Amino acid sequence: MEPEEPTAAQPGSPEEAPLATAPPETPSTHSRLADAGLATLLVAGYVSPLLALLIGFVSSGSTGLALSLALVGLVGAVWVVVWLYRNIRRRGRGPALGWVEVLVLVILPAWGLAYNHMAKESCQVLECEQNSALFRPLAEPEVFGLLAFHAVTALAYVASRRRPQALQPALAELSVHASLLSGMVIHALLAVHFGKWVLAGVAFPPAFLPCLSPVLTLILYGAELRHRLRLRGADARSVAQAQPLAVYREVPAQSFLPQRIHRPTLLRALAVSPALLGLHAVLQAVWLGQSSGALQVFTRTCDYTLSRLPVEVIPGSCHYLCTVAARGHSWLVRPLRMGRRGGVPIVVNRQLAVANAFEDLLHERWPRFGRLARRTYDLLARPICNHLRPAWVSDIVYLVMKPAEWAFYLALVLLDPRSPEARIDRMYR
Repeated sequence: MEPEEPTAAQPGSPEEAPLATAPPETPSTHSRLADAGLATLLVAGYVSPLLALLIGFVSSGSTGLALSLALVGLVGAVWVVVWLYRNIRRRGRGPALGWVEVLVLVILPAWGLAYNHMAKESCQVLECEQNSALFRPLAEPEVFGLLAFHAVTALAYVASRRRPQALQPALAELSVHASLLSGMVIHALLAVHFGKWVLAGVAFPPAFLPCLSPVLTLILYGAELRHRLRLRGADARSVAQAQPLAVYREVPAQSFLPQRIHRPTLLRALAVSPALLGLHAVLQAVWLGQSSGALQVFTRTCDYTLSRLPVEVIPGSCHYLCTVAARGHSWLVRPLRMGRRGGVPIVVNRQLAVANAFEDLLHERWPRFGRLARRTYDLLARPICNHLRPAWVSDIVYLVMKPAEWAFYLALVLLDPRSPEARIDRMYR
């Protein structure tokens, strides 16, 4: 009896089904959000500072032109973000990620170092400036040792990106993993130390993007460390699969199995990274001549999370926009009387009294919002007020503040349960 010829397997039968098939790749929501964040970061890092400088230059001559340019620049920035996003989705993240790495590891630290040097070194501040003073977040010269440590970890990151295969000798591979871990520890400390300014980097990227540098570096280092540990895990599995097995049937490798990190390599890196941090501390101590030199870059500052120096508030004369406006020509600003603020005599006109009465109403009825409004004003407008000296500049400020004065008075009429005029009259008495 002749054997039967094998019949063709029916579609979907177990005989035809492959042993291992990779699931189809479809763009996930997480992937789309990551690409959108990548495009936004590139525009914020490279385009926004140039646009801010251009607007600042134009605003010195024409405020209206500066506002128009800011609006056009905002629309243009949104368009560039959309264009970059589509380009990344079409061509991949490779080129864009390279520009992000240069921005995060080189440009933002240099930019932040310049900000750090320009900030207020002394912890003494005038009473009216305590909400707007920008203190130095990292002590100098200790910060230069921290910058050198960042350069070492950034070099390890570049080596890991350029050489994804295991480095020889094994000590070089271990050094890369330990350096990435140490860099993550340092930048996590920086992010905690900056505190609220990290949120400022999210809200106002053209001005405060360097405050996000530790968080962005932490993400880059963490992603690269995870990727490299997975590669070492794949290498270890390949070696194990290459060993001869005494089995009846060898099953093909399952290509869609989730990748796992190589735990022995991670444990060795966790053991070595404290030694790298300790070596940095020793070098800082030798250089500065103080045993706590590595910590003083954080502690020898004021008004930050890890700061140890107190802020010393001293009395002094300060000026605000309406106070500046009241110093204009009398035929325009119409001064009413002399008042006192903080023991210092000031000129009081109706605009100044109305503005202060509105603030007094906010503190009385909505104290939290009043404090927030005061901090925001002190941060944004307060630093420029002392530079407005000539009388004709005060006249311009007075005219610009007129719509605000009318809005403040309308709010007093609608919201003040008592007489608005009585509240206005008692200001600065």
